[in-house]
Amino acid sequence: MLTKNDLINNFIKAGLKPTDTVFSHTSYKAIAGKEGIEGGPQTILDAYIEYFGKEGLVVFPTMSWKMGYLINKDGATRNPALGDAEGFFLYGNDFDVRTTTCDYLGILPELFRQREGVVRSLCPTSSVAAYGKDAKEFCAGHEKAETPMNWNSPWGKLYERKAKILFAGTGVACNTFMHVIEEHAEVPNILAPYIWRFTVTDYDGNKTNVEFKRHEPGHNHYYDKMEKEFLDLGIMRKVKIGNADTHLADAVAETDYMVKKLKAEPWLFTHEFNKK
Repeated sequence: MLTKNDLINNFIKAGLKPTDTVFSHTSYKAIAGKEGIEGGPQTILDAYIEYFGKEGLVVFPTMSWKMGYLINKDGATRNPALGDAEGFFLYGNDFDVRTTTCDYLGILPELFRQREGVVRSLCPTSSVAAYGKDAKEFCAGHEKAETPMNWNSPWGKLYERKAKILFAGTGVACNTFMHVIEEHAEVPNILAPYIWRFTVTDYDGNKTNVEFKRHEPGHNHYYDKMEKEFLDLGIMRKVKIGNADTHLADAVAETDYMVKKLKAEPWLFTHEFNKK
């Protein structure tokens, strides 16, 4: 059975430093594997916080991206700009940083956002949660960003912090940071032509009205087409976290490479999606 120290040793073996900013996409089942983890999912979070939490920054996605959409009983989403449709209902427009769940991202982000000392940003659809000495500064102002994945949001700060992005058992199609790169590269037609409006409640119970455009969904399913290229170029490498086959990406190298590539091929991810 894996222990906290086993996981910390995995971080060290992967070349990660205690001063790093680490953004983690995670599958608990993949990390635990058949042998399991002593103490369960909280032990994984303990390992992250103990290793990176003193000098670096631990960041997890805590997105509630279904918010604002129409949704049906099967989980399919519909842009409200298209109007009502039979079987669809509004998922909700009221975000409370204290209670709005991100459980469809998996157990680890949901548990992490509730940990003592963790700060969650106030974006109703694309929040992140962070633990570290400057977590509050990192998360500040997300609700004021022009879009949820704007360069001036916590997502964009991953670049300036030279963050390492982990995909622990998740595969790389969930590379949400690529949305930030697409927007920074000024890829056309990635924002839906609709204004979403939300009410945001902060940790003190104060309510704020926010509105923004957000990214068109769907084409992100093609982000994994870059996996081999990233591995060949050293932008990404394979490591092991627990029992999970894990991809470790460099946010700076990925951004610098993909901005140039998307300037030359802005349809790189969208053309296959638009054929559907």
